[in-house]
Amino acid sequence: MLKGAIVGTLIALGAWLIPLVHVISGSIGSFAGGYIGAKALESPDALKAMGIGILMGAAIATASSAVVGIVILIFSIDTFWLLASASAGIWTAGLGTIGALLGSRSAGNEAGF
Repeated sequence: MLKGAIVGTLIALGAWLIPLVHVISGSIGSFAGGYIGAKALESPDALKAMGIGILMGAAIATASSAVVGIVILIFSIDTFWLLASASAGIWTAGLGTIGALLGSRSAGNEAGF
């Protein structure tokens, strides 16, 4: 499950890094990351798919909180921006879970379940 979450998080982050299309790809990058991350599982099921989405959200929220915290310390901006990192984590967890659920279901169908 951790492997799937790492794959999903890297895909979601990669979708945000493409400068010209990140407005579109960044929004659905978490979904695509969860979908592909669930396909990386040996035995996909709904509980593991939810775990992938939650781990993806936690990773994004933790990383963005650290970055925002450093920026707040350096530039003395308002701490309101910490809410943005929590929002990014919730967004990633939600779309990552939906993508992982669909990915595990399609992987299960390919396996003949």
